[in-house]
Amino acid sequence: MKHLEFKGKYLQKLLSGEKRATIRKRVYVKPGELVYVHCGGNIVGRARIKDVREIGLDEIDEEVARKEGFESVEELVAELRGYYSDRDRLYLIEFDFEPFEKPLDPAEMYYENDDLIEIARKAVDSDVLSEEEKEVLRLFLKTGSIRKTAFRLGGLSRRGVVREALRKARKIVNEQK
Repeated sequence: MKHLEFKGKYLQKLLSGEKRATIRKRVYVKPGELVYVHCGGNIVGRARIKDVREIGLDEIDEEVARKEGFESVEELVAELRGYYSDRDRLYLIEFDFEPFEKPLDPAEMYYENDDLIEIARKAVDSDVLSEEEKEVLRLFLKTGSIRKTAFRLGGLSRRGVVREALRKARKIVNEQK
């Protein structure tokens, strides 16, 4: 399942239903898809994507600002300018959010609390891994963090690459047991 990730400062707005949309530079979801919602380092629920459409900063109105959980257009645009330029193509993603009773730890969900450093250490020289995957694991061993590794690989959007390498490494290590 795909994921939508939010900073921890948006948790209460998500839980209260005040935040029902997000503006992003990249789109990887489609209307009708069900996605996990991450916030503050945890998976806090699921969202059904209602709509995805291109939008410019100059097209943001009061309705969009409210769906984003902001008091005004000016407040939202000021926040977005911290991330995007006026020339960026942006996308408005609208969703229906369903919170979990208890947030899930992504590491527990995907790795069952296995020690990821130990997994990477054991698998990094495996013949099953590609050279790219081995490089990702070596970098992960240096940083000790999926997030930091992704940043070094080019940005947060690279977290999936890191996670995939770790999942493959975990599978290799578990098959050796």
